[in-house]
Amino acid sequence: MKTNTLDFDAQALREKILDLAMRGKLVQQDPDDEPASVLLEKIKAEKEQLIKEKKIKKTKPLAPIADKEKPFEIPDSWEWVRLGEVIKPEVHKKPERDYLYLDIASVDNTINQVVNPQNIDISKNKVASRARQVLENNDILFSVVRPYLKNIAMVPNTKEYKIGSTGFYVIKPFSQIDRKFIFYLVLSKYVINGMTRKMKGDNSPSIRKGDLEQYLIPLPPLSEQSRIAAKIAQLFALLRKVESLLK
Repeated sequence: MKTNTLDFDAQALREKILDLAMRGKLVQQDPDDEPASVLLEKIKAEKEQLIKEKKIKKTKPLAPIADKEKPFEIPDSWEWVRLGEVIKPEVHKKPERDYLYLDIASVDNTINQVVNPQNIDISKNKVASRARQVLENNDILFSVVRPYLKNIAMVPNTKEYKIGSTGFYVIKPFSQIDRKFIFYLVLSKYVINGMTRKMKGDNSPSIRKGDLEQYLIPLPPLSEQSRIAAKIAQLFALLRKVESLLK
């Protein structure tokens, strides 16, 4: 059927767009952009300040990066980093008031959006044992179970008090990171295939949260992150239009 062929091609195009983006080949580099090396210093300062203010906990340093680990070439203004270097620790807490619950079933992995959150009244509903992750607007949810299924989405920007399942790694980028860029990064085959190779277990093969924290990611300057995210969103929207026209 033509539709099936189109669906396959559209998905292949999405994957190609993400692959080009992660290699610095989707948008042009701007020599006036502040390099990612300076960005990392700003993130380090932000992290130290948040620890000092006791807003986040101090974490163990991640392993240094060896040249042989770097899987492909990136532009000179970019840096290879471990994902854990540019995100804040998860916040775990048992909910003590009504909340909007986001679990794996809340994510539509065909559009990578939260579509079915549950309103939980703690006076009437049982609090799920996995409902322990405090969520902020635009956090990124990454299911640690069967990562190849891409149960990945951004937390909706709403006023409700939101709690996530411990089945997610909740990615909370520092303020100097474009969250949309990180969202597209973890959707890319580079990350998905890397995490899939690290799965363990038979019934519900999963990754350890440390696998994501240790994973090597390409980091562009902040301005370029924003340009990349905007270009991906534009191209994905065009693909959706083509798909809808040919259904």
